[in-house]
Amino acid sequence: MSLIQQRTPPSNEEEYKYAKLAMEWYGWGSPIGLGILLVALAAAAVLVRIAVYGF
Repeated sequence: MSLIQQRTPPSNEEEYKYAKLAMEWYGWGSPIGLGILLVALAAAAVLVRIAVYGF
C-alpha cells in the first residue's frame, strides 16, 4: 500500500475560487497590506518629525 496519494487536478471552478481568495487576501485592501501601509505611514511621520525638530 502506497502512502503517496494521487490527486486529480482541480477543475476550472476550483482554480478560480482559490485564485479569487488569494487576490482578496493580498494587496493594499487586505489586513496584511493595511498593516504594511500603517507601518510605512508611521515611519514616514517619524522621519518627518526628525527632519523638522531633530532628535
